[in-house]
Amino acid sequence: MDFVTLFLPNVVSLGLILFTVLVSIYIAFRIKWLKKLNDGNFNVWMISILSLSLVWMMRASLDSGLNIHLSGAMLFTLMFGWRLGVLGMTLTCILVSLWGNSLLANIGLAIIINAYISISFCYLYFLIVETFFPRNLYIYLFVTSFFGSALIYILSGCISILVLLLFDIYSYTQILNEYLPYYFLLSFAEAFITCGLITLFVVYRSEWVYSFRDEKYLSNN
Repeated sequence: MDFVTLFLPNVVSLGLILFTVLVSIYIAFRIKWLKKLNDGNFNVWMISILSLSLVWMMRASLDSGLNIHLSGAMLFTLMFGWRLGVLGMTLTCILVSLWGNSLLANIGLAIIINAYISISFCYLYFLIVETFFPRNLYIYLFVTSFFGSALIYILSGCISILVLLLFDIYSYTQILNEYLPYYFLLSFAEAFITCGLITLFVVYRSEWVYSFRDEKYLSNN
């Protein structure tokens, strides 16, 4: 979700941008980049960022205030883990803003919602499923990637809507009638695409999927 209307005070916008810069630098220093370069997944990560940026360009613009598009948060989380997932979504937000699909002034808020909150929700959901459900391939594909991606998409959309309500960009009636239906409709597309791609990667390129291990999900024990 991209904010295309300037509604944050300049001080708040600059503060959010500074916060995201500091957090991104901290996360980047916590990643073992040499290991990522050697295992071959770095190229996959970079291509995924570019591909997701192009997907975000195919968006629905509703009057003003927000562009709605697919997220890819659960896909990034399952493929790359929390740290690379957050950085990947952060770079995606930056690319989309530089291409003119979102205001640079709102980039701090966009990163917080699309990267920090969405990826964190996805990773928390993944851990909950891992803890309370059997470690089974079908659980991983359908409960985690399918239903999880749809749920997180709706949750992150609701957070964006709350921001618009907080700054009085739209009325409650407009949000209920014009925005929420799109999130529920697109959540199914998000779920199908995420589950389909994860299934393909698990079958043909399981080494690309950070969260998947054969011994964990395919073992008979």
